[in-house]
Amino acid sequence: MNTVHAFSLGSGNPSINVYVEKAPPLHALWGEMPLTGSHTPLINGDINAIGQAGGNGWRKVFNVYAKLLYALPEHSTLRPQGFATWQRYRDEALLQQASNAALYFGRHDLLTLADSGGIHIIAGKTHAQKLGIAEQCVWLDKDFARHPTLPIVICPYFDYRQLSNQKIDVLTKLMAKL
Repeated sequence: MNTVHAFSLGSGNPSINVYVEKAPPLHALWGEMPLTGSHTPLINGDINAIGQAGGNGWRKVFNVYAKLLYALPEHSTLRPQGFATWQRYRDEALLQQASNAALYFGRHDLLTLADSGGIHIIAGKTHAQKLGIAEQCVWLDKDFARHPTLPIVICPYFDYRQLSNQKIDVLTKLMAKL
């Protein structure tokens, strides 16, 4: 695993928490990687800069994250408000302090975090297995699983080919049940 420590980006008290294994090359932007256990809200321009430094894969992660939140029902308190498009939300608010969303890298105490509230989405079956949560979940099909008692969902990795628009719709329906 490229990530030797665990940290997160985004809101300090998020309702939507997404977990991926590897972090983008933040040292290329900030001169160093965030400290283990740290939590850093992004500011305007960071999403674009991370996409530039990390390549197309990171642009896809941010695009899928923004599309997912924007695909939530309009009445949902978790859906971003005040943005004409998901692209505007991505560029102007995603993973910033007021975004209500966070992105976690590396290994975290997922059960403790999930017990404290919010929705927790593990992006990728392999990462869920490494976190030790995959076997605790009920697999609904080959792509999606849900923890029986905690607000945890496992889904395909945040990439267009793996988490298509159709699968984003499935994920939003699972989120609505948590």
